[in-house]
Amino acid sequence: MYTHIIIHYDEITLKGGNRPFFERVLMNNIREFIKDVEYNKIYKEGGKIIVEINKDTDLEKIKEILKNIPGVSNFYFAVSEEKDLEKINKKTVELLILRQAQDDRNDKIKTFKIEARRSDKKFEFKSPEINAKVGEFVLERTELKVDVHQPDLEMIVDVGNKNCFIYFEKTKGIGGLPVGIAGKLVSLLSGGIDSPVASFMMMKRGAKIIFVHFKNKTINNTGDDKIKNLVRKLSCFQGKSKLYIVPFEEFQKEIIAKIPSKNRMIIYRRIMFKLAEMIAKKENAKGFITGDSLSQVASQTLENIGVIYNSANLPIFSPLIGMNKQEIIDLAAKIKTYKTSILQYQDCCSFLIAKHPETRGNLEEILKQEENLEISKIAERIINEAKPEII
Repeated sequence: MYTHIIIHYDEITLKGGNRPFFERVLMNNIREFIKDVEYNKIYKEGGKIIVEINKDTDLEKIKEILKNIPGVSNFYFAVSEEKDLEKINKKTVELLILRQAQDDRNDKIKTFKIEARRSDKKFEFKSPEINAKVGEFVLERTELKVDVHQPDLEMIVDVGNKNCFIYFEKTKGIGGLPVGIAGKLVSLLSGGIDSPVASFMMMKRGAKIIFVHFKNKTINNTGDDKIKNLVRKLSCFQGKSKLYIVPFEEFQKEIIAKIPSKNRMIIYRRIMFKLAEMIAKKENAKGFITGDSLSQVASQTLENIGVIYNSANLPIFSPLIGMNKQEIIDLAAKIKTYKTSILQYQDCCSFLIAKHPETRGNLEEILKQEENLEISKIAERIINEAKPEII
């Protein structure tokens, strides 16, 4: 039935002279994501990207892929027709009849609306005229009625430069910007609910994410599977991802031996940024992502965030900073990381939390305590040995 997929984007259209670059990146990303799906070709026409499909195209598979590509605002499965009003009329009625036959709901389609779009300004009829003429033809040959406000079905007649596309039933994408246009960021992936959501939100802003997880060596290795599964789910949005799993055992021993328990979390997170910065340099990344939400836990008070972020020489992005926990959980469920995130797993953070942690860290005090730590040589050796896994 369908011959094409019409893909729309919105924010990209605001990019002025940089728009062609954004469009190329999005098209390349789509091409990479659907490379294992049967289709004929992909091309850009006007303000949309078009995928020409065939009878062997797996429509459900390609639909699930397109829904998860940052930069895609929405898309439709469409039928192509010549730019001839009589043929457009007949094809519209044919599609409506097929659509009604497929409808197994109790209340069938009773009302419709025609929404004409005319990219080809040389076409003999303007959009309002197309609406009227196609609508009249449908009324004469079906029992449907027009409802321009709340129709059961809206059909779009899109007159392009080469042909006309007729389509309905919009599928919403995640919008945003295509991954890759903003450079690389390192995400400090804890294994909890928040950091995967934060990573997803920065993917939507065009960043390619490198994942770093600091492993608590006092527990067994089953946690690796959880972290890899989280990255695997997030790779649905950006394609293949790099994951560094960094052992933290030696740093744990240093911190426990030399740092008062109330300050261990603060100093741990400061060390975390220093180690992550070494990986960022290896990957040519320009900043970090955290799942911090203001005042959610002791390490995320204003004072502690200031002390912890002070250790970083690169920008830190915390897209969840103003969100409450339920909002974060809802988004985690939407992107399908929630069920994996809540699997039992004791990360480094939970291992080092004191019964009464410091909530108003003092930078001068923290810096003085850090002087007692011998971590530079350990850090250099461990990061040099760290090899990413492609997931």
